[in-house]
Amino acid sequence: MRSKNKRRVLFTILTVSLLVAGLLLSGCSDKKAKEEPTKASLVTSSEKLPKMVDFWSPTCPPCRAMMPFLEELHVEYVHAFELEKVDVSQAENQQRSRENQIQYIPTQIFYDENGKQLFRHTGFFSKQQILDKWKELGYEMALKAKD
Repeated sequence: MRSKNKRRVLFTILTVSLLVAGLLLSGCSDKKAKEEPTKASLVTSSEKLPKMVDFWSPTCPPCRAMMPFLEELHVEYVHAFELEKVDVSQAENQQRSRENQIQYIPTQIFYDENGKQLFRHTGFFSKQQILDKWKELGYEMALKAKD
């Protein structure tokens, strides 16, 4: 009888662990509503610029750590590239996350000015790493001149 109780406890612990893991990953998965996504662009421009799309969630610690310097990049390089943030925890963004095969967050996707995907990165990406990646992709990132 004691052996059965041990197995039952182990089975319960394993089941609960799997459920918790599944819930934690569900914010990163793309298995929710099939609604048309709304764009959360930080910049709109008539001029074609390359674009970086950041897939994130407010419950993701690395995503939150990136927020301050993503805002800095938006202000300092608004003339050089578009920055779009897509909150994967919002139902309206689930289809877009699925289309972009987002499995983990944060994920950054770099596009050229014609919308062709150039590079994809998953995980924390520092401000300098983002600027270095643009340079590696052939885009010079000069700071916006102060007026």
